[in-house]
Amino acid sequence: MTFAEHYLARHDFLPKIREHPHRQTGIIVVVPACNEPDLLHSLHSLRCCVQPSCAVEVIVVVNHAVNADEGVKRQNEQTLHETQLWAVQHSVERLHFHVICAFDVPEKSAGVGFARKTGMDEAVYRFNLLNAPNGVIAGFDADAKCDADYLSAVECCFIRPDINGASIYFEHPVEGNEFPSEIYEGITLYELHLRYMNQALRYCGFPYACHTVGSSFAVRVSAYVKQGGMNRRKAGEDFHFLHKIIPLGNYGEINATRVIPSPRISDRVPFGTGACMRQWINEGAVALYTYPIEAFDALKAFFALIPEFYADSGRKIQTLCSTLPQPIREYLEQNDYLCRIRNVYENSASAENFRKRFWTWFDALQVVKYLNRSCRTCPKQPVEVAARCLLQRMEQRDCHFTAKELLMIYRRMEREIEPKTSIRK
Repeated sequence: MTFAEHYLARHDFLPKIREHPHRQTGIIVVVPACNEPDLLHSLHSLRCCVQPSCAVEVIVVVNHAVNADEGVKRQNEQTLHETQLWAVQHSVERLHFHVICAFDVPEKSAGVGFARKTGMDEAVYRFNLLNAPNGVIAGFDADAKCDADYLSAVECCFIRPDINGASIYFEHPVEGNEFPSEIYEGITLYELHLRYMNQALRYCGFPYACHTVGSSFAVRVSAYVKQGGMNRRKAGEDFHFLHKIIPLGNYGEINATRVIPSPRISDRVPFGTGACMRQWINEGAVALYTYPIEAFDALKAFFALIPEFYADSGRKIQTLCSTLPQPIREYLEQNDYLCRIRNVYENSASAENFRKRFWTWFDALQVVKYLNRSCRTCPKQPVEVAARCLLQRMEQRDCHFTAKELLMIYRRMEREIEPKTSIRK
């Protein structure tokens, strides 16, 4: 019995690619594409990568909903034809491009989550044909580019057989002539927000703090199958999927290469890069406000109490939590925290097991809910203000940097200080 047989049967999977995969296929890159006139630039970027020791496939999923605009459908028809022709012309023995047509998807299912799942499940099937549970599925975007060492860096990370997944270092372009100056200004603030959030969560002690960007991740196919595969969410599919993988442990951060996502405006999803850029243009700076450091200070105080919760009475836990800052105290009280912690304790055989189960309860989604609730007492603020405050907390010095200078500092913090491939246990 092959490793993914049950998964494929449970999802009623039917393959869409006829050609058998190369017997040494080790990486399959999945690229969802909808209304993408410049898709071939992204595929060319992958085509120009240094070839790793394994064979590689790229699966493009050209997709749209049944109720999509006629202009989108025409563009997708053109994209499908051009990409199929390009794939034939540019595929070689150890780097093969495939194109899947997913047109007129029911409105309820259509979206980027559906497209990613379609391609990633196809990758599962192809690795299953090879009985290769150690294969790697990489997420990419149809408007992204990458450095030439992208594929070899992914392969290098997953040489360790215990690695379940990894986030890949990314940098949006923040200057140039391709986009108007206001787009570069907006994407600087948006990426600073992403990096501030990542570092703020690490600062407060959250163990699953990692970037969850759809164009910049890779996952072991066996872990993908174990955790039930990609979801069909119309947005945020990457966040929800990767936060099923990260808690497995042995999650990597690949900093030796770079993905370059586009800063363009988009109306395809309700939130994310393209949507934030649209809001930035329409609403100005308030569209890119972020959570203040005080919200994370409160979270940090709560997380510091976790060792005290094990084997203690509810009364002592209540006393400890009564001293917490207002934002987290109010959130806990409204979410029956004593019952939750008691349930975690009753199902834990040891302090270590308690700690792990605690994070199963207070997971990334719980953190997001808390942060949104905290805005009632800690209103959002300009991202450069929050990023300066966090830097002051971490480096114990005054910071008077511009937003762009702050972004460069945060980039170095994540790429240069940490090992080229760091592993979160």
